[in-house]
Amino acid sequence: MQKHLLSIFCCLIISITGYAQNDNTHDISGAWYGVFSNYMGEKQRLLIVLERNKRGYVGQLKSPDKTQASLTLDSVDYTAGVLRFRVNEIGLSYKGGWDAANKRFNGFLLQSGDQVPLNISKDEISKEALYRHPQDPQPPFNYRQEDVIFSTRDQDIALAGTFTRPADSTQRYPVVILLSDGGPQDRNSEMVGHRPFSVIADQLTKAGIAVLRCDDRGVGGSGGNYDDATLEDQANDVRAAISYLQQRKDVDPAQIGLLGHGKGMAVAAIAAADNDSVAFMVSMAGSGLPLRQQQEGYLVQTLAAIQPGIPDSTVQRFLKAAQPWFNLLATEKDEDKLQEQGKPYLQALYRQFSTLSLRMPEQVFVDGMLAVQTTPNMLSTFRFDPPAWLARVKCPVLALNGAKDLAVDADLNLTAIQNALLKGGNQQVTVRSFEGVNHLFQQCKTCVVSEYGTLDQTIDPAVLEFLTRWVVVIVNRAN
Repeated sequence: MQKHLLSIFCCLIISITGYAQNDNTHDISGAWYGVFSNYMGEKQRLLIVLERNKRGYVGQLKSPDKTQASLTLDSVDYTAGVLRFRVNEIGLSYKGGWDAANKRFNGFLLQSGDQVPLNISKDEISKEALYRHPQDPQPPFNYRQEDVIFSTRDQDIALAGTFTRPADSTQRYPVVILLSDGGPQDRNSEMVGHRPFSVIADQLTKAGIAVLRCDDRGVGGSGGNYDDATLEDQANDVRAAISYLQQRKDVDPAQIGLLGHGKGMAVAAIAAADNDSVAFMVSMAGSGLPLRQQQEGYLVQTLAAIQPGIPDSTVQRFLKAAQPWFNLLATEKDEDKLQEQGKPYLQALYRQFSTLSLRMPEQVFVDGMLAVQTTPNMLSTFRFDPPAWLARVKCPVLALNGAKDLAVDADLNLTAIQNALLKGGNQQVTVRSFEGVNHLFQQCKTCVVSEYGTLDQTIDPAVLEFLTRWVVVIVNRAN
């Protein structure tokens, strides 16, 4: 629920003039590049641009992977081979010593007591090189890849995506529509430098299965606003995607399936319920229990990442103290009352566990939680009841989970998904848990959120192989 300020500083803009003390022995004007890792293990590039004047140096700080906006450095000091600078608004400072052999500054970022290694040099770092992983598909491709645009049903919002299919244009192919986890995602579902939907699309397409993956509302080439869209709105977007695909001459209209990762499974279940146009459905780390419980799982992981070594007893007390707020989100339908009654709950939560909230003032915490968790999207998530919708899904279903998923417990959720489908009369259910695999289906060691971005693997090949074989068997069985 809390975001490390090192990863959101770029959203704050200030315009205070910098000042410096001069070191005449070495001119450090120009652009300096560095990389640090946030609490999720995600690598982020920093760009520091320094300019020399009569008083010393002034400068700007930018996070190019997040925004093109810049922060003005409040102070810059380069003395005796040591560079220091500060951004007061976000309490960020840097200290680094000149490494002549490697032509760089070796140092640390400091913020709210947290110290993060950061070495900066004049060697420019490209985003492509920084985030490249071994499983990323590389051209030339032996299949067709096409950028597409279609409209939603309800608000006539344009949705943009990528459609891949085998190269032979004379055939009609089965299709899988990929649906991302919570939060606005691009068509590749890019997270902590990994692009899992690109990897899945490549794997399925090479096996003869076409794939459609789209930017969520408000992301990339898609219009609209993600936070304003409920799960039902997102399911309508899926129905619009199905209608679009059914009009294509290279698609088998009777073989269109859905694959939802995490929260995407909820969207898939709504879209597939009582819908003969959905031929099959795949859940990857989907929740068979109320999504409120899944959000609590994410909170536990976030706390562990922000404050490593936090005692489990403290986490459980925090979750218990958060229950009144969660209950309010799940039940209060009046928006004004939700905002009014939520403030004291959040203030009490902050004050009771202030050691977990020191990275931001109380008002920032309260306002931020109200803004983020009372959107139509989040409220529909807290109120979603998976068993009720899954009982209405009649097509073949594959449910996969990682045994080391700390956000969505594999045993509990796979059992709940299976029971809900069986209760609705669906006998075409396959469930599988993969050992040693986290929420992103990576082979992991600690399996906490902060490890995600440090792993080279995007998806365990065993998961990809099992998924592909199941889809191929299902579509062949129908022919």
